Amino acid sequence: MKRIMALAAIAVFLGAPSLGVMAQGTDFSGTWNLDRDSSELPQGRGGGRGGGGARGRGRGGFGGLMAATLVISQSASMVTVEQQTGDQSQTIEYALDGSETTVEQRRGTLTVTASWDGAALVTKGTQSIETGRGNFTLDITERRTLSSDGRTLTIEATRGTPRGDQSFRLVYQKAG
Repeated sequence: MKRIMALAAIAVFLGAPSLGVMAQGTDFSGTWNLDRDSSELPQGRGGGRGGGGARGRGRGGFGGLMAATLVISQSASMVTVEQQTGDQSQTIEYALDGSETTVEQRRGTLTVTASWDGAALVTKGTQSIETGRGNFTLDITERRTLSSDGRTLTIEATRGTPRGDQSFRLVYQKAG
């Protein structure tokens, strides 16, 4: 009996890291379409809070695209997000073990880590941008949550820019 209890304890201990990830209970997998009317989009450059639905012209989200569509796949160790806008797309893979993900972009580099905060997936990092006027770095935080019915994905984002913080909220509806 003691041997069975010891083996059970070892099995629970060895399975604990993967159970921790799965215990979050949030699966963001699916195709998601931007709901501009429910979103608070960034306005112009620099600080300030977005608003105004479809009139928002800012660029947002990791990778610099205001993604019209997100295609997300998820496993116990990775979340993969393909951001699609028109004929452009970018894919970012977030490791769920806390390790850094680095993505080379057209005008710089994005470096992020992902972690769980309860049922929310939080990504934090920096985006180095190279421009003709000089180089600068943005501090970026995104918090992804699902509605209780799993049909609405909300991304609350903050970017620390040279002109101040910019916060916005992107709301996506699950396709199908």
